Amino acid sequence: MVICVGEALIDFVPEAPVTGDAELPRWRPVAGGSPFNCAIATARLGADVRFAGAVSTDLFGAHIVDRLRGENVDLSLVQRVGLPSTLAFVRRDASGTPSYAFFADGAADRAFRLDKMPRHLPEGGLLQFGSIALIADPAGRAILDLVARERHNRVLAFDPNIRATVVTDEADYRARLAEGTAASSILKTSDEDLAWIYPELSLDEAARAAMETGVRVVIVTRGKDGPQAYLGDRKTAVPAVPVDVSDTIGAGDSFLAAILVWLTEHGVTMPQHVDGLTIDALHDALQFATKAASITCSRMGADPPRREELSH
Repeated sequence: MVICVGEALIDFVPEAPVTGDAELPRWRPVAGGSPFNCAIATARLGADVRFAGAVSTDLFGAHIVDRLRGENVDLSLVQRVGLPSTLAFVRRDASGTPSYAFFADGAADRAFRLDKMPRHLPEGGLLQFGSIALIADPAGRAILDLVARERHNRVLAFDPNIRATVVTDEADYRARLAEGTAASSILKTSDEDLAWIYPELSLDEAARAAMETGVRVVIVTRGKDGPQAYLGDRKTAVPAVPVDVSDTIGAGDSFLAAILVWLTEHGVTMPQHVDGLTIDALHDALQFATKAASITCSRMGADPPRREELSH
């Protein structure tokens, strides 16, 4: 079982890339948010998954809940609140690279509260958290307090998924990233995000620095270069799967979902189980996750694969 904690919002996704800096695309609204996408991707890969987050009672929130329900994501940890949904406008340039504009002040996903969560979560399973939900309180503080409470009860997987343009207090946000990393068993991040966290260090040095805080495994996605993972003093990498890229939205979430599913299916659900991982096992997990991410990249929007697609 996997619990994905964080924001669910509405992405306004462009119908086609734009070429000029001032050009605006035609947008199509779709439910999104990194933990939301990860929950759906995890469910499509066949795992039991629950989404934990605050969702608006407005029409966008109703759509978010319907999407989760339709994908067989358990809603028992969802908190419904009478605040507007966060709206995120995504703009892709001619190369497919996305940029974002968020409208989130006073929004529902920022109202997530720990005192509305069960005092005891189901035993076993993994907890995934991160992304823009950490930026603002009460949600950011609630998630970090939940992570501190659960760090010895289950494997915690942290994906910072940094959106620097939304950060208003960089020092505070960096402290939150450090707190989340230190409490986690697994840090999954992109090479760009790792460079933002450790701007003076090389990729290897940054991964080692993260591990020195207490995280056991660091997994770094590197786009067309394929992912690389660090375990103790060893590392392993796999090549990216060649694919005609439609866009990369949701690819990292699909990648992490596949890692979570692989860990669940191999019995790696408690922090001490991570210590028993071998570098060869981690290599296998990377291969599984890279295939899932490549399928997502081949399709428009965050459209993760179903389990049967990975066997083709």
